[in-house]
Amino acid sequence: MTNIFEYQDEHLGKCYIVIPKIREISKALGNVVIVFDNGDRRSLMVDEPDVVIDLLLTALEAHYAH
Repeated sequence: MTNIFEYQDEHLGKCYIVIPKIREISKALGNVVIVFDNGDRRSLMVDEPDVVIDLLLTALEAHYAH
């Protein structure tokens, strides 16, 4: 599995998130909220937040399983 998560933002276009830099994932008001290891936060407006959270959790588990 790759260490980069790619998603399409309706305003910014394609965005990329480095999986090992993620420290916290949550859902708020239908958005996926990601907190990075440096404290920065990013709110992703996605159609299916539960699916995106599952994808990110799977990628995190795969990364740290090695």
